[in-house]
Amino acid sequence: MSSDPKVSFITCVSSWDAYKKNVNASLRALDFRRELIEQVPIDNTNNTFSAARALNQGIRRARGAILVLCHQDVVFPHDWANRLFQRIKEVSDRTPGWGVIGPAGCTRDGTRSGHVLDPHGEFYYPPLPHQVQTLDELSLVVRRESGLHFDEYLDHFHLYGADLCLTATAKGMPCFAIDCPLEHKSGGYKGADWYTQKEKLMRKWWPKRRLIGSRIYTTSGTIRLHSPFVRLLRRLSLKDERRAIAK
Repeated sequence: MSSDPKVSFITCVSSWDAYKKNVNASLRALDFRRELIEQVPIDNTNNTFSAARALNQGIRRARGAILVLCHQDVVFPHDWANRLFQRIKEVSDRTPGWGVIGPAGCTRDGTRSGHVLDPHGEFYYPPLPHQVQTLDELSLVVRRESGLHFDEYLDHFHLYGADLCLTATAKGMPCFAIDCPLEHKSGGYKGADWYTQKEKLMRKWWPKRRLIGSRIYTTSGTIRLHSPFVRLLRRLSLKDERRAIAK
């Protein structure tokens, strides 16, 4: 009887070509026993799911003790899995009940932390491992036994990882950036949908700001947790500006 895999790689797939070229090809080249790796791609080529919903499906299907939730356009170096388990040991020795770890994030004072290569260059901010407030969604690592999952209230493709980290922290499970670099083929894109998800994140965490602080720092921008009244005033102000421009 085959044993369960040690690590499951879960990906929301909008392009099978991108997935096969990057995630699939690099996982097959890992210096790691193949039977200890499970791939859980979730087909989203018809844009049926949000990232949170797709990845939650993957979490439910996965059998590994460690879950790696990654973008379809990341490339793992051949020694990545071995390095990952070394970093997990480092973090576990320090904080056994950690929540989320990953290669890139931001601390509670806005400092960047981690080690990643992307089209902008090398993102390397030691010391590592280092406790962070949020992590970039390009690759998030959780323990299956933690019970963590994504909030599907965030219904697009931005900030769901930041929310997961905030949830873990609020539950007493700290998050860490680790020195386990990989290559991200995309430099990221912050369009109108990012701002929609930002508003949702603000509404969710404003009542819980004493748990996480008055600002949320992410690799894609800083989010100030304004009160509902201030958010209303800002929306009205933006509408006035748009009317003035249209005249």
